[in-house]
Amino acid sequence: MNFFKSLVQPIIKDSPFRKSMVVLLVLIVFAALLATSTLDNMASFAITPEPYEPVVEEVEEVPVEDMVAPEFEAPLFEEPGGTYLMFPDTGIMTYNPLTGLPMDMARAQIRPLAVVLGNCIDSLPMNGVYHADVIYELLVEGGITRMLAVFQDFSDVPMVGSIRSARHYTVEFAHSHDALLVHAGGSRPYAYRTISELGIINFDEVGGTHREIFFRDRGRVVSRRFDALHAVVTTNARIAEWLPQFNIQLEHASDFEQGWIFSDDATPSGGSSATNAVVTFPGGKTTTFTFDANENGYHASQFRRDFVDANNGLQPLFTNVIVIRTAISSMPGDTAGRQDVVTTGEGDGYFLNGGRSVPIRWSRADRDAPLVFTNVDGSPLELGRGSTYVCVVSNRSDVTIR
Repeated sequence: MNFFKSLVQPIIKDSPFRKSMVVLLVLIVFAALLATSTLDNMASFAITPEPYEPVVEEVEEVPVEDMVAPEFEAPLFEEPGGTYLMFPDTGIMTYNPLTGLPMDMARAQIRPLAVVLGNCIDSLPMNGVYHADVIYELLVEGGITRMLAVFQDFSDVPMVGSIRSARHYTVEFAHSHDALLVHAGGSRPYAYRTISELGIINFDEVGGTHREIFFRDRGRVVSRRFDALHAVVTTNARIAEWLPQFNIQLEHASDFEQGWIFSDDATPSGGSSATNAVVTFPGGKTTTFTFDANENGYHASQFRRDFVDANNGLQPLFTNVIVIRTAISSMPGDTAGRQDVVTTGEGDGYFLNGGRSVPIRWSRADRDAPLVFTNVDGSPLELGRGSTYVCVVSNRSDVTIR
């Protein structure tokens, strides 16, 4: 205060106007000091926020053998299913190159759709597998598997999902059918590099290529954990609406041959009994196949539940079950634990049909070649007319066939 008095006293003596101005200045200074003191006192009672740390949900690890798939739940579609033909029937009948069953030529000549499907507890039950011509089951990281469902004709499939990300070897198996790949993302750089190298026509919900065909199923969003991850689906209506509008080659090249051979009765002569088979994938996940003599085919089960289609609640019937052994290893330097599955060259396997099983050989000349099956003597393997389930396991995996 003495400091301020020494400043203002000479000014006050000079004029009344200056006296008023000085008084005003003093009041302003005192107000500023009071405000500063008040803020300091308030700060002493303030709560300082803690640094942000993401909350990581602890998930109990459940052994694969203890996992149980959810009971079947009625589907809740965002849009109705139906039959939508992308190509009108010609009236000329031929055979489906993936099943050997009769099919109109217009639909037999188009390139199939290969859809990557999630196969963990939270993605079940799947949509669309009842109508798949071929299903591949393949290992991915974390000891879980994914499926690649191949459809020569998508017209009768109301919905397919949940659609998940691709791996470079799922891309290669799709390419062995000259298929159009449907997926939601993929491993980087492996899957996307393979798509680029092989010139794969692909529909990617994550990458943004032709995203019009995808949507999120409300039924999965309501009833599933991690719902956004497992809710990506498409329908035959969307495929039929959008596929002809894209500037892509929808028919096989004139020199493409799938090369699979079918017969009315492909039950192996001799061989061994195969009314039940348990296939164990690296990491411990198992798939069981049970032969139904009345329907002359195999039903699959996994996670202690029947393998069913959420579209209709029915179990797919597989005329043929094929197990192929190949080299499977971790990708060098990949911190996510991604796997490398060899899809070219040749190897051993098993063929199940009609309740009987025989050892077989598989081969694929290169990444542009189809997958070929032969008997151990080198003669072509005849498949039964109908759908096929292909398990791709390691050379050391347990396969029990009884």
